[in-house]
Amino acid sequence: MSSKWWLACVVALFFAGAWYFFAAEKAAAPTAPAAPAQQTAPQLSPDLYPLFGGVNWGVPWAESALIGTSTFAGASIRSATTTDTADPAGVFMPFLNYYDQKLKALGWQVANDLAAGGHTGGVTGYRKAGGVILVSYRVVYHVVPADAPSECPCDVVLSLFSTAE
Repeated sequence: MSSKWWLACVVALFFAGAWYFFAAEKAAAPTAPAAPAQQTAPQLSPDLYPLFGGVNWGVPWAESALIGTSTFAGASIRSATTTDTADPAGVFMPFLNYYDQKLKALGWQVANDLAAGGHTGGVTGYRKAGGVILVSYRVVYHVVPADAPSECPCDVVLSLFSTAE
């Protein structure tokens, strides 16, 4: 046999092997993941706007709120912390009054089953149709004696939560 014939066989085997290798690689290559579904930013109830003034607000985020045995899916927003205040009620009472007047004027009803409170914070719940709004505050005392009431200075954070109506 001639060397040209052997050379032709080797070249043919080389190309057949290369084709087989690349075909197997292509079949085994992972497919690109599907693009994630377009997600919309969480939306607070329009009835909460304009937001209470006098504090800086963060960006709304999606959240689930568990109250009793009920879970509510919606959006939350939190204020920047008001730090080192000697009068926490001076921070949260105008906030609570603002939303109480605003929401009642828009047809929201106070929902006592969604309310809670104490010296470290509180929440007032409102219902309208199928919607829920929670108006809350949290107080963090810098000094908490074991045998006396908590003392200021303290920090206050205001927050809002709403479900779709």
